Amino acid sequence: MTGPASLRLAKGPLAGPVLCRVVSMVLARADCPVDRLDDALLACEEITTHGLGYVADGHLSVTLRTDKDQLELRVGELAERGAEGMLAAAVVPGLGNVLERVTDEQRVEPARSGGPEELVLAISF
Repeated sequence: MTGPASLRLAKGPLAGPVLCRVVSMVLARADCPVDRLDDALLACEEITTHGLGYVADGHLSVTLRTDKDQLELRVGELAERGAEGMLAAAVVPGLGNVLERVTDEQRVEPARSGGPEELVLAISF
């Protein structure tokens, strides 16, 4: 795949399935191993289950970028401190933080598109 894939999801019941399908297609083209694909799909479920509560205007933007051994998910259009809230909401009692368990890197960066911040997740394969 050349270049990033970007999508903008509205809050609602289709956000999770749409994001998971797009991530699956991107990672299939990147020859990602199945175990890391499963981790990426868990991260997507977490983003759409809890992350939509931290959006600024009812939409969530996700940019996917792959190279030969990594997927980067850049989650944007978040409200002020939304990235920290999304990470905090990913804690499951007895299991810990799902996003920290299934991704190799989590960081908060200033938004590229004018919002306050973005959550960046990296999954190596």
